[in-house]
Amino acid sequence: MKIEDNFTIPRCIGYARVSTIGQKEDGASIDVQKTKILEKIQEMRGELVEDIFVDNGRSGTNMNRPGLTAMLARCSKKGISHLVILDSSRLSRETRDYLTIRAALAKYKVEIVALTGISSFGDDPYSKFFDEILASVNALHPRISGYKARQTAVEKFKAGYYPSVALIGYLNITNPNPTSSFDKRIIVPDEQVAPFVTKAFKMYAAGEHSIYSIRMYLHNNGVKGKLGKPLQYSTVYNILKSSFYYGLMKWGGLEGMGKHRSLINKEIYDIVQSILREKGDYGIRRRKHNFLLRGLTFCKECGKRFVAEWHYHKKYKTGQGKIGMYHCTNLGKKGSCHAKYVLLTNLEGQVMQEVSKLEFKPEFIEAVKRNIRKVYEESTDTVKSAKKALCNQKTVVELKRERLEEELLTGTLNREAFKRLYSKFEAQMLDIQKEMSELEKIRTIDFKVFEEVLAITQNIVRVYKDAEIDRKRAYLHFFFKKFLIKNREIAEIEYQPVIQELSQANSVILSATWLPREDSNLQPSS
Repeated sequence: MKIEDNFTIPRCIGYARVSTIGQKEDGASIDVQKTKILEKIQEMRGELVEDIFVDNGRSGTNMNRPGLTAMLARCSKKGISHLVILDSSRLSRETRDYLTIRAALAKYKVEIVALTGISSFGDDPYSKFFDEILASVNALHPRISGYKARQTAVEKFKAGYYPSVALIGYLNITNPNPTSSFDKRIIVPDEQVAPFVTKAFKMYAAGEHSIYSIRMYLHNNGVKGKLGKPLQYSTVYNILKSSFYYGLMKWGGLEGMGKHRSLINKEIYDIVQSILREKGDYGIRRRKHNFLLRGLTFCKECGKRFVAEWHYHKKYKTGQGKIGMYHCTNLGKKGSCHAKYVLLTNLEGQVMQEVSKLEFKPEFIEAVKRNIRKVYEESTDTVKSAKKALCNQKTVVELKRERLEEELLTGTLNREAFKRLYSKFEAQMLDIQKEMSELEKIRTIDFKVFEEVLAITQNIVRVYKDAEIDRKRAYLHFFFKKFLIKNREIAEIEYQPVIQELSQANSVILSATWLPREDSNLQPSS
């Protein structure tokens, strides 16, 4: 990549990189690379414009490297004629990334000087083609290493040892008494944490606890997340969903019983899964208080988010002695905002009025129907094709199984071989049945989605009223970006971009019966 320039002497920078694996393998440490780069610059009678840019312990398959980013930024400022590196693989071990870096340096008129390996940086087609081949060769090494690591991990898994980071309640340790190359590193229960994980499963299986209460139980007993905070809801949910705790490992698409000590039995695990299914998709995000307008309402006075809380007192005749209130987060002893509290029923009622002002035009509804029918038919055809393919697979497996039975009866196959092959065919049949079941689920889910879309386009208000609180919130987030509150009323509304676009296309109607508010960024329909 010869660059013509007007520099009287070469103005150089250097770049050195080493990954942990590379440092051990070839000994080309950062210090060694720096020394060779400086020697080359002296040989060129050049000038080192800035210190050598370095990425220590960074993989060449990742473009997100501080040293590389800084080096390219410096080259973009001009005043650099040469970049000196140990070899082209220092820049990148991914073909596409390397060519991207090379193109950037060419744009900045910086010539690459590689000290080792075969190099060709000319501008002619042959040199460019050779450089692309070289980039592909550099990319081969990490791919081979990754492949070998994957194969080793698979064999370790097959031997009954989990090849990844231990789950909460377990520890990765060095085995004091290894029997093979696969059990040098093993997973064992963490005696400080494991009893509480076991207890958490039993508490949830009793049906008297939520993910929230399990989370707080673990936190109170020292099972904490980063910075000492309680574990995330999703983390607790994933703990309760993991079959690893009763012994069944799942990794990289593989399944198998592990040799680690289980913390619960299969019966408790099955009960927990049943309860999680009953609580539905929102079990993962259960909260102590589930307020409808969470994340949607903001203060018009100061711009801070509104939050909600329950106030308890025997004087409240309704709501069993409690009343819900929304208020600005900047309100209170330490806050500077003077916005007023708003009754939960009042504010949610105002939002209901805004929902009632939404209406889709008949032409839009008809267009939705046509598209839904088209998508539904395509989905049905896809499911039918997949079912047909599975039926063909099933027929083939059944024929193989019948042939196997015949060979056993005629004595051409011994009993051990028969058992081994028969169990293989049974597993294939089970997989086919599972896939058939999943196809039915997909078809059912698709139909429910289509039905819901039709319902909401035809009668938004009715669907909204009948929905559960989490579904209502989903509808609100689809239509509205935020509500700004002032003097206990909705002072301004920001719609989601999709609704604004539909409004501009005259596909959605914003009711003409409402009056514009003070400072509103919306206009009444004409």
